[in-house]
Amino acid sequence: MEIKSRNHYIPKVYLKKFWNKEEQLFVYKKGKKFFENNIEKSDRVLVVQGEDGLNIIGVKNNLYIPQDDEFEDKNIFEDFFSEEFESKYKDFVSFVENNFFDATLIFDKYREYIITLIASMLSRTLHSKIEMEEIYKASAQAQNWAESSNSNRITEMKDHLKKKFPDMTEEQADGATKKYIKMMEDGNFEVSLPRNLFIKHIFTNLTMYSNVLSDMTIQIIQCEDPNYFITSDAPAVYFVPEDKVAFPYDYKSLGGPHTELFFPITKNLCLFLHRKKIDVLSGIIVDGKMVKDINYNISNNSRDYIYSPEKADFLEEYIENYIPYPFSLKMY
Repeated sequence: MEIKSRNHYIPKVYLKKFWNKEEQLFVYKKGKKFFENNIEKSDRVLVVQGEDGLNIIGVKNNLYIPQDDEFEDKNIFEDFFSEEFESKYKDFVSFVENNFFDATLIFDKYREYIITLIASMLSRTLHSKIEMEEIYKASAQAQNWAESSNSNRITEMKDHLKKKFPDMTEEQADGATKKYIKMMEDGNFEVSLPRNLFIKHIFTNLTMYSNVLSDMTIQIIQCEDPNYFITSDAPAVYFVPEDKVAFPYDYKSLGGPHTELFFPITKNLCLFLHRKKIDVLSGIIVDGKMVKDINYNISNNSRDYIYSPEKADFLEEYIENYIPYPFSLKMY
């Protein structure tokens, strides 16, 4: 069996819908690594062309390939995403485009697909994996914070070191323990989620996200030329508007009453989810200001890459200076 190792966490069939007329896509490299490695500003914008260009973006080798022998079919998860979401995407978009002013018809046929599609893009991306690793890291820091004030635990750590390294002196063990505690406090370590654990999280979160999203109102919005929507490596963007942030629903809350979620499905169409109870009878055409606001939130909430149909002045700031993903997790 040939293993399908090149796993597109941002599907090519999706990115294709953001091509311009020349089948080009502009990739803005906004991640920290592109600034730490002193990559020139001009090299932080990549223009990809056609199918060959899409083959090199939004991809991570072996992201969905199980690491052990539990699954005889190593392609089972890659095939799942392909069959359940990607194979249906083109027909879904065509149906929305052809029935834009009849929302009832669209949701009768595709509401469940829309919910699980968005849930999958909240779960399966490399951005999602990094967020999970940050959760594990913050959890480890919180545990270290709790244990660092426990003298018995510190003694156990020193005893463990001296047992493992018999020649280590009490002073050396004490110094090593203090360095470890400081390293944990400062977060000077990385967490890498094993693939099998990430895959398990994907499907746990897929169910959880689907349940949460099923309670939200879906609207379809369209922009007209020359406006266009962009997308990113975190294409489903959700947040609580700044003026609505309040305990217990902070900025990064999917379950709050004021949460808004945007998911562009083409360069001209975007899904908008919220918790206002309204009858949605038709798609709505929006003006340039709303498109600008949506694009701002998409670009600002991206992790490493922004994808645009055109070279855009408003995206220049992301390659001028490092603008980090605005959400960071702290557990103490």
